[in-house]
Amino acid sequence: MQKTTRRKGTPHLKLRGRTYHAVMEIPKDLRKRLGKRRFMATLGTDSLQVAQRRVVRQIAMWRKQITEARGEGGNANEDDPAYWRRALRNAKDDKQRQIILDEIEWKAYDIGSINVPEVGMNPHRDPEAIKFYFEAIGAVVPTLEHLEEWITSAQVQPKTAAMRKATIKRLAEKFPMLKDVSRKEVRRWATELMAELKPATVQRMMTDCRTYWRYLETIAAVPEESAPFDKLGLKVPRAARLPWSAEELLKLYQSAEEKDQILADLIRLAMYSGARLGELVNLKVEDVNDDHFRIVDAKTEAGVRAVPIHREVAQTMARLVDQSEDGYVLSGIKGQHRVDTMSKAFQRLRKQLGLTDRRQVFHSIRNTVITKLEEAQVQEATVAAITGHSYPTMTFGLYSGGVSLERKAEALAKLRY
Repeated sequence: MQKTTRRKGTPHLKLRGRTYHAVMEIPKDLRKRLGKRRFMATLGTDSLQVAQRRVVRQIAMWRKQITEARGEGGNANEDDPAYWRRALRNAKDDKQRQIILDEIEWKAYDIGSINVPEVGMNPHRDPEAIKFYFEAIGAVVPTLEHLEEWITSAQVQPKTAAMRKATIKRLAEKFPMLKDVSRKEVRRWATELMAELKPATVQRMMTDCRTYWRYLETIAAVPEESAPFDKLGLKVPRAARLPWSAEELLKLYQSAEEKDQILADLIRLAMYSGARLGELVNLKVEDVNDDHFRIVDAKTEAGVRAVPIHREVAQTMARLVDQSEDGYVLSGIKGQHRVDTMSKAFQRLRKQLGLTDRRQVFHSIRNTVITKLEEAQVQEATVAAITGHSYPTMTFGLYSGGVSLERKAEALAKLRY
């Protein structure tokens, strides 16, 4: 049997005896149709340089034959690295993957053999060939490569999709290839954006980028847990909350009472307790007593507290407890995310009333309550105990047994609208 030697760096070139041959594996799914496992043809030369030139045309002919056998016509763009990346992702096993890798290597060689300025130069050293090879095997991938499929898979509203696309396109302007993205460079980019855009906008952009990157991880386009958009340490200052005036709160409450009784009750309870939206929305009937209710699920340790029931909402609270059908004081809120549902309802209400200052949100009701209590000369420790804020001084924070329910009730009784 004649000895066959494969030339290193030339996947489709083999030496049989003293003559070079072109060889190419046939994809497994086409072997039965074409009646063979591989293509082989003599190149009629013992010169490596001559063989390298002749094999290019032979391989091109075989590739065309494979394309026609699959009925793909001219649809497969083998000059596009993305075509080969898809082929590698869809490879059924390691053997098929190796065949594809050999094809990529030869395609890069083909590009290099055309570009080299002098005969005899190694085509693998051609910059364009190198670029093609690393893009084709997925070592470098354009940042926009998977943008459209990510947007489609997310199934978001058109407005959200447009914003996300704009963000990732801006990311690609800074980092054309995914390999260029690192936490250090992302942090530097975010800092540059801070000088140009609002902090909240930059925060939203980083969130979009983080979501896109996690998608890329799921399809193995980037290394798992690389997380370049996590823990950036960006300090985004929040806009100071602006308290509602008594007139504005009454306007909000009266308008809600005409359209949404649950929202109206929520606003009224907040006006006379200073409790957070989430604390009231998640308040259970079992946590309500005759003269107070208990916040047991709070953001902080200081938030777990007893809040007196103001005389102005005593009847409201009694009605809500009596009519509850699901164990919640505010019964009948639709949707799985109760807090989000009521937050959006409040935002719609204030916009309908022309109250569009972004510094005024539901949380601003707490600011109003705190402001009114301070104006009524209620001690700071008592205000903190009512609203669930920590009071960090040594006297009140470490040694105090807490403000009594009676004192808190006396303080709340000073609230007037």
